[in-house]
Amino acid sequence: MAKPYILVVDDNRITTKLLRRYLEANGYEAAEAYDGVECLEKVAERAPDAIVLDVMMPRLDGYETVKKLRENPDTAKLPVVIVTALNDVANQLKAIESGSDDFLSKPIEEKLLIAKVKLLSTVNMERKKAQALQQLLQQAAGDNYQSLLASAGIE
Repeated sequence: MAKPYILVVDDNRITTKLLRRYLEANGYEAAEAYDGVECLEKVAERAPDAIVLDVMMPRLDGYETVKKLRENPDTAKLPVVIVTALNDVANQLKAIESGSDDFLSKPIEEKLLIAKVKLLSTVNMERKKAQALQQLLQQAAGDNYQSLLASAGIE
């Protein structure tokens, strides 16, 4: 079984290396990007199972990066954990309102990072499996697909 693939995005290379080390030590495949523009480029090359994204970065900050991910139908459902040193309620709300799924405050605690990444990447991978199964069922059922869903009480 393939390891979940996580993209770590932070302009501080020491932070990205540390988070990558945490993730790899806990059974994840991890890659790094150093700002929002590079994040979007890497996501276009290979969709991660989750993204750990810093807020304050050059070129494109974390909030704008999440908004761009959400605007694209191909990346709209990618789970994103926003990381911020600004751990007041206003910034936590801004992280959620920007479209992120969760947030972490700096300094990052390894066990909390792993717990959040595990939850979000697992949900995302299960969603992808459900979509693939739905497509198989739709192909197998052909014209009867909608009536099968209706008879099962699924609309």
